[in-house]
Amino acid sequence: MFDTSHFHPMLVHFPVALIIVGFIADLFSLFFNNKKHCLSKVGFYMMILGTLGAIGGYFTGEFFTRDFSGEAGELKERHEVFAKITMFVMIAASLIRIYMVMKKKDHSVLKWFVFVLFFFAAVSVGITGFMGGSLVYNHMVSIQDSGNNVTADTTKAGKTIDYLKSALEEELTCVAKYEAFATRAAEENMPRVAVLFKSAAKSESIHAENHRIVLKQFGIQADVRAKEFTLGSTMENLESAYKDENYEDFSMYPAYIEQAQNDNAGDALKSFSWAMESELKHMEYFKNAIDALKSKQEKNLPTTYYVCPKCGFTYTSENEEDYCELCGTEKELYIVIN
Repeated sequence: MFDTSHFHPMLVHFPVALIIVGFIADLFSLFFNNKKHCLSKVGFYMMILGTLGAIGGYFTGEFFTRDFSGEAGELKERHEVFAKITMFVMIAASLIRIYMVMKKKDHSVLKWFVFVLFFFAAVSVGITGFMGGSLVYNHMVSIQDSGNNVTADTTKAGKTIDYLKSALEEELTCVAKYEAFATRAAEENMPRVAVLFKSAAKSESIHAENHRIVLKQFGIQADVRAKEFTLGSTMENLESAYKDENYEDFSMYPAYIEQAQNDNAGDALKSFSWAMESELKHMEYFKNAIDALKSKQEKNLPTTYYVCPKCGFTYTSENEEDYCELCGTEKELYIVIN
């Protein structure tokens, strides 16, 4: 179904192609010492069209694309900065060039100044496009199960594979643990805490499946099981869960993400990043629950949670987004836990 978020991807490829090809045309015109006049004309018209495309691309991205959090949010911000640089540089170059054409002036200084601006715009739009592609691939495209076919090079990602197995074990343990914690909370007449644990278990199961899919891409059928854990009171279980999430967020996943970057393991990087960002949200929810129990305000906790089926990010009715801020999945596809 078409919506306004589609405007940006429909337009954004045009300025990239027009600006780069236009600059190459002007570059050739310099080598031919203006004997190939068609090249300079091509550069001129592509500069104008590229400028219009850059303006359209920037403003559709600014007003019609969703926000992201964490690493994806930082990447989107850098993407927007370079898009803005490209737009303003192209506007300046176009205005000067239009002036030169209208006045029929071939001022060598202005000509070289426009050429330098065009060069910077070509570099900037290239960086913009690269960051946009990284944002889509690393954060918005789902991790695909390739079946039994090996699609990744195990010889170049040995450490990342070990980390995927470790992360899978950790996530499976959290699934079993949180399901048991949910049962204990229900037994202790804390239904809202039970729902929280059930939503966290569902989220962790999605992380585990993503890790397992990436391992299958390396041709590895991981025989990994949940570790043993201690079951205590609901308060003790919340504190244990908060401690585990803290470890994953600030020790485990940062190291795994760095290794995946070093190994150029794109889907592993995506799976680790999605899990880490989701665990940060779990930490927040567990901390709120701990505070609520301490103040005897369990009744103020949410009764419903919404889990993204692609990345596992979890929302409540208070912060639910139309599109998942981590991977862009529509809210109609969220898994409802209540």
